[in-house]
Amino acid sequence: MRQTAARRGTKLVSDDSLKRRISDWENGRQLPDERYQAILCAVYEVEPEDLAFDQPSTNAWGRPDPGVIELMTRLESARAVDDEMLALLKFQTNAIRLKDRRLGAAVVAEEMSAHIRQVDQLLKHAMKPKQRAGLAHVLADASALAGWQGVDTESLHDSWEHFERAKAAASIAEDPSILAFATAEQAYVLLELGQADSALDLIRYAHGENRTRLPSLTRSWLYGAEAEAHAALGDGAASMNSMDMAAAALPADPDDPDLPFLALNLAHLARWRGSCLVKLGDTEVIDSLTTALASMGGFTRAEAGLRCDLTEALIAHGRTEEARIHWHEAKKLSTVASSARSRRRLVRLSERL
Repeated sequence: MRQTAARRGTKLVSDDSLKRRISDWENGRQLPDERYQAILCAVYEVEPEDLAFDQPSTNAWGRPDPGVIELMTRLESARAVDDEMLALLKFQTNAIRLKDRRLGAAVVAEEMSAHIRQVDQLLKHAMKPKQRAGLAHVLADASALAGWQGVDTESLHDSWEHFERAKAAASIAEDPSILAFATAEQAYVLLELGQADSALDLIRYAHGENRTRLPSLTRSWLYGAEAEAHAALGDGAASMNSMDMAAAALPADPDDPDLPFLALNLAHLARWRGSCLVKLGDTEVIDSLTTALASMGGFTRAEAGLRCDLTEALIAHGRTEEARIHWHEAKKLSTVASSARSRRRLVRLSERL
């Protein structure tokens, strides 16, 4: 191609750019423009129609329309989505979730964005109801996860947008559980903005909208979220009542494969209750938080938050040496998890230490 171009007095792009263009031509993502069509015809010693340069998909100037080619490619990709592909996409979401729990949002940020873009494009071009419902459920789960990462990294605008996408996708999937979960998680953006009243209203709406259709595990989590909103408002009685209801709703076997986005058991509820009590100024939770700490393996972000709670409770009891130990551990964990929320809290605690 370079030899032919040189004979024609034309200069081509760099090798890397040319390789990308050739790949796009070969895979049907784009058609060569008139200059490259002429060069390719000369290289292969053929006519334009022999290389399909005369195909009917053209724009107003009679040239091949790259947009039409891209649309056709995306439609074909969406048609290829079957049960096996949906299972693979769900597996990818869960793999990102597990890495996020251990390593934090920063490590999986690019992978998370690429995964959401891919599923979103497949959903936009899928036509069969079963395909659309399956892809929408994957997109809702992945977007809710990205939204929570945004809360923890204090990217609140991005977080809100992720939750909006999650709710829209959950509606397409007609899944009340993921819809309630994404809606209630979005309330944490409001909590971070100091709008606890609105957050409580949103959580209650999420819980009440499809209460009879929600699994008990989802309802348990929603009661816990409601308890946290009550604690932010300083209403201790309502907060503890909601935590009691969360414990009552928790199923005997809380490991539900249909709800991979909910990691909730007695230990996590104990951590949640203790965190609410610390927010309410009740520091008589050191023993229960210490017990819950033993079950936080694999949950880096959650352990960082729990150790912040322990630090605060220990400071209140004058046990500063123990508090410093948990403060330093929380600092390490928040660094690994890229948790801006925990780091901000650690700054406040360091002043008290």
